[in-house]
Amino acid sequence: MIGLCMDYLEGKLKETGIKGKVRTTEKELKLCQDSHVGAVLFEKESFTRSGSKKVYSEGESKKKRTKIFNRQSYFSVTIGEYSIGKCEEIFLKFMESLDRGILDEKGNYIYLEIEGAEWVDEKDSILRSKMAVQILIRFDGGIYKDSVYGNLQEATIENVEEV
Repeated sequence: MIGLCMDYLEGKLKETGIKGKVRTTEKELKLCQDSHVGAVLFEKESFTRSGSKKVYSEGESKKKRTKIFNRQSYFSVTIGEYSIGKCEEIFLKFMESLDRGILDEKGNYIYLEIEGAEWVDEKDSILRSKMAVQILIRFDGGIYKDSVYGNLQEATIENVEEV
């Protein structure tokens, strides 16, 4: 899930005006000498137990998907620019481009929520940008286990005893 979410956010940054490499580590971000910068950093992840179940059919078989854990992954997206107007323009395009969520490779929906944004000017930033904004984004997904129900037509009764 982490790789999928990072790729999604990196793609959105590039779509909305970040040219060049999108930084993915704090070290890369600190060493960056550009005033025009975009970064996606993984912050943290939390888990809570879940027991929700969903029964669905796939072809001829009937399956049960159990959500074992709720999974929340947090990312910070940084946009830095040489001018305040350009930074806000990219920020607004980025926010408008975000979907409500994404699908993982197994078809599970991962919700996307914006936790907040923090604006920083050049005096308070490690970046060379005149203005930067850091957006905290949360993805809500899960860890699932699938079970296949047996087909009753394939079952055979071998022995019946009276009690």
